[in-house]
Amino acid sequence: MTDSNVFNLPIYGKPITLDDQGVYYANNKKTGAINNVFQLAYETDVNKEGDWYLYQLKNTSKQGEMGWVILADNGDYPLKSLGTEDIKHYFDKPEYAEPKGAWQLMRNSRYGFGKFTPVHADAEIKYAMILFSADDPTKMLVPLLIQKAEDEALKSLAEPESEPD
Repeated sequence: MTDSNVFNLPIYGKPITLDDQGVYYANNKKTGAINNVFQLAYETDVNKEGDWYLYQLKNTSKQGEMGWVILADNGDYPLKSLGTEDIKHYFDKPEYAEPKGAWQLMRNSRYGFGKFTPVHADAEIKYAMILFSADDPTKMLVPLLIQKAEDEALKSLAEPESEPD
């Protein structure tokens, strides 16, 4: 038996669910300011089949305006869930040894969304935006820890603007 920091306990690791949809942000470690805003969305088509998508809030070509841009590469838009072996491949490394817990991961060819359930029930669930190498899509770059927006101003970014009367 190996001493691994990755656990595959289906009753333990919390899956990514519709409750995880929403706006997430990353803080600048030095200043504490928000420097990246992401949105995880589950969208259904006319056939009632759904897919997960990851968006980032970015500046548009219009001065002072921002808009949501889908994070994808070469038309590979939807995020797909990864199996246990793939998750183990990415996270069973010394740099992820602590804290111990279970990862769930969805990705397209270049971008991913991760959910980490810690072993200790009193510790909070963590989320990450994950980038994969453009040169080698099997290589995961360092995950960016993100927090789910609880602030109403941030949550409102995900809502479509209503037209004035």
